[in-house]
Amino acid sequence: MRKVFENSSWLLIDKISKLFPGILVLALMARHLGPRVFGIWNYTIAFSAIMTSIAVLGMDKLVIKELMASEEDQSRIVSTIAFMRLTAALACMLFSTFLVHLINPGPVYLLCIIFSSFTVLLQSFDVMDGFYQVNNSLKTVIVPKVTVFLLFCAIKCVAIFCNASLPAFLWITLLELVTTYVWILGKYSLQFSPPSLRLVSLRMAGRLLGNSWVLIMANLVVVLFMKVDNILLNILATPEELGNYVVAVRISELWYALPTVVSTAMLPMLFRKKEEDQSAYLQTLGRWLRISCFISLSLAIVISLSAGMLIQLLYGSAYATAASILRIHIWSAIPVFLMMVVVQYLFVEGKFKLYLYSNVAGLILNVAINLLMIPHNGGKGAAIATVAAYFSVYLVMVALDRSGQALFLAREMIHPVRIYTDIADISHILRKSWNNYLFTGSHKSIPHE
Repeated sequence: MRKVFENSSWLLIDKISKLFPGILVLALMARHLGPRVFGIWNYTIAFSAIMTSIAVLGMDKLVIKELMASEEDQSRIVSTIAFMRLTAALACMLFSTFLVHLINPGPVYLLCIIFSSFTVLLQSFDVMDGFYQVNNSLKTVIVPKVTVFLLFCAIKCVAIFCNASLPAFLWITLLELVTTYVWILGKYSLQFSPPSLRLVSLRMAGRLLGNSWVLIMANLVVVLFMKVDNILLNILATPEELGNYVVAVRISELWYALPTVVSTAMLPMLFRKKEEDQSAYLQTLGRWLRISCFISLSLAIVISLSAGMLIQLLYGSAYATAASILRIHIWSAIPVFLMMVVVQYLFVEGKFKLYLYSNVAGLILNVAINLLMIPHNGGKGAAIATVAAYFSVYLVMVALDRSGQALFLAREMIHPVRIYTDIADISHILRKSWNNYLFTGSHKSIPHE
């Protein structure tokens, strides 16, 4: 259990250490490049993310299952999955480059998609993450990722100071990825057998591919759900509008890390609670849901009121339009925070298909509203579509749960007595912690004369 919590801690360190440096460097780059160029770059990044969801082949989930089932054959599994993902990534890389150039002929689009597509290729080596996760040593991959990320944040700041152009930032971003994966692959090769074509099993590859099509579809739906607004904004509006939309979304989605971090820490406890006491398990989920609702609602109100100041402070007057987009998009935090709780519930209960069905429903609604609203409302229309789609995903998850437990939790979330009890309990815990800090801590630190 100690190793499980250690792995969770390293995952949290990875997310938190990238959070605020990432948003600050992104703001500086957005100011430097301007809305149009920044929008085009993010359009190609969105395209590459969609291709990556296919190129992964669902192996991000299957690799852990395979490695745990055959510990003595881990080198063959790593080599086979890396080979499968590299092959798929090459095909997706070429297809995305061709498609973007066909839709948007022009040197800037072509340059951006070529560099962005290398992400698809290099992320094939994320199979190492699964290997180290199974072997309870995630630190081995997270330390290189965080170290290289922070180093290249500094390099990007230097490039901005030197008034570098777009190609320089594309090269820096590519070099960051190459450095990260060379470090991880080198460390793995020194400790174990390096991935090799000699270890690739075509029979295993065929079996894994046969089992992964549902996961491929699920990954594709989720990424399309998150990135389709970027694609449609570039097609139906302008790159400048997309640039404004992206900076607003980055501030809004910055807060999604909070429920992600909590989910990572909560999952082992939820499994244990369900085995020990069903009533306590549901009570924990209900309390988590109420706290998530309160935090997300508070965030939405605060960010809505301060959107203009935040955009001006981080991105400058060139992105003034982003403020109105942010005021709308931040309300997606409420269904996202609530969904994180329900998704963990579905995972513990083994109801994986409900997650896929609800995301398909959300994707259809998202595309429909975007097609209707972007031509007239631009980024604000895309933000409205996102909020509506996220709420629909949450509601579909609750509605499709035949056990009625998700609906029970949704009702408990707005139960006034439960809310009052939660507030009283949290106040008691805070008072107790404060008293312990004041009195226990002071007695230890102040010597008696």
